[in-house]
Amino acid sequence: MRVRIPLVLVMAGLAVAGCGNSNPNQAKPPSATSVAVTTAVQATSDQHEAVKVGADSDGKDVSLAVGQGLIVTLDANPTTGYAWVVADLDQNVVKQNGSPEYQQDPNPNGMVGVGGKSVLNFVAAAPGSTKLNLAYERAWEQGVEPAKRFTLNLTVH
Repeated sequence: MRVRIPLVLVMAGLAVAGCGNSNPNQAKPPSATSVAVTTAVQATSDQHEAVKVGADSDGKDVSLAVGQGLIVTLDANPTTGYAWVVADLDQNVVKQNGSPEYQQDPNPNGMVGVGGKSVLNFVAAAPGSTKLNLAYERAWEQGVEPAKRFTLNLTVH
């Protein structure tokens, strides 16, 4: 039963993705993903713009002010069953701000299973240091090493 639920979720996601606009000349409304990312950036402190990082920042040190946002964007493809999840983070210092969002890469009409970007939002909550460890894994594969890992050393002042 545990394998069927993720499979149903992947199939439902594919069905929703297949319901897109097939007329490339027709204007498309902003996606929920772009709205969510914009909202997260605006939710940060007026004095500090959100820090945006990608895969090239793996293992790096990042300094944040209390209330400042952190946006992590990493390659992902949920049609494979993999997702980026928080493996370790002191939520007293930095909190995850909402659920990860997915932005699909452009794809030819009718093409399914195209990858994209997973966008994870965080906000600095209190002064201190913590390590953000993300794992790219399948929820139903217990005891299996993640396919990828991503780490940031965070300091909040």
